[in-house]
Parts: sequence; C-alpha cells; structure tokens
Amino acid sequence: MLQRATAKDAQRLERFFRQFEEVSFCEWQDAKCLRGVLVQKTTAAFLALDIRGEVIGAVLGGMLGSRGTINHLAVSPVYRSQGVGQRLVEAASADMKRVGVLRMFLFVDDANLAGKRFWSAQGFCEPRGETTFERDL
Repeated sequence: MLQRATAKDAQRLERFFRQFEEVSFCEWQDAKCLRGVLVQKTTAAFLALDIRGEVIGAVLGGMLGSRGTINHLAVSPVYRSQGVGQRLVEAASADMKRVGVLRMFLFVDDANLAGKRFWSAQGFCEPRGETTFERDL
C-alpha cells in the first residue's frame, strides 16, 4: 500500500533511509529537517507499507519550476524486484506531472550498479555533456 508521507512520518522516514548504505542520506538530514521538507508544497514523498503498516519503501523528491528531482528512493531488500520501487517512482512522477513538472532528474552513485539498472528500467538516462556541481550550505 502507498501513502503520501506527511510531517508526522519524518522520524520513520529518517530511520528507514538510514538503513541503506546506497542511499546518500546526509548526516544533517534528521527528522527535524525532514519535517520542514515534508510540509512544503513542492515536496513529493510517499511511503510503501506492508500489511502491518511497516515501511518497506520510500521516495522523497521535490519540484523546481518545470523540473523535478528524486532525492532518495529505497526499498527493503525482501521487497525488491516486486514492483515497489516502480510504484513509488510512478507516484512521485504523477505528483510532479500534476503541477507542471516536465523533466525529472536524480543522482546515482557511480558504484551503485543495481541503482543504475533500476533507473534505466524506469526510463531515466545519463545526460551527455553535463557535469553536476554541488556544495553544502
């Protein structure tokens, strides 16, 4: 079952994402930070829950004008290859499309080969001739 993540889910979301080494979850992304993100109108965040209501997958992204980004996506190993990640991506994509997002982007660690295969299967491709620059504020 999918449900939209709200500020009440910030602590669960933080605990869930921190379980996965392949999710680039920064030290400063704590529950307080996530609560602030989850109340923004530009945030797209969903949880996948099992029949007991436990988080088995989550996606967190945002919108920047006509572009959207998926910042984090994770699925518990037991539930991988069952369509959970795809449904989370579809939910976030539909949310963004509804408000006028025309292109989505995300970052995948070079060493995350499973992640690269997953995102390619979702229709994402590596941009050619672009280099990403970033800095913490």
